[in-house]
Amino acid sequence: MAKALPDQYNPRKLLMKIHLDLDGAIQGDELWLCAWCYKCTERCPQGLQLTEIFLLTRNFASEKGYLPENPRRLLEQIIKSGRSMAVSEDIDEWRQEYGLPKIGSDIGDEALKEVHKIMGDLFERRVERRA
Repeated sequence: MAKALPDQYNPRKLLMKIHLDLDGAIQGDELWLCAWCYKCTERCPQGLQLTEIFLLTRNFASEKGYLPENPRRLLEQIIKSGRSMAVSEDIDEWRQEYGLPKIGSDIGDEALKEVHKIMGDLFERRVERRA
């Protein structure tokens, strides 16, 4: 992400912002740009686990009510369907062309209950509050 969006995302600057201005960091979008590639962690000369720091800060931001629209919509989709994105009929047609089985538009009630169990009620309420 740092290479793709150098003007918007810099792990060093984000870490400094978390350290000096936590409230500002959790309210901004930069925190949510981390793609968990672990390159910053691998390259950190101090041996800091930056990816983990960013994840913990995201969790804190979410607890405080700061969840940007795109991650919130993604989570709502998972809660609703058990998948991170809707599967259209076209996908199943393409899969059939390659000899792959259909996956269908939903995962079924039992599997969805399992997803909800894993995610937990507290998690779902947190996402619903942000809607």
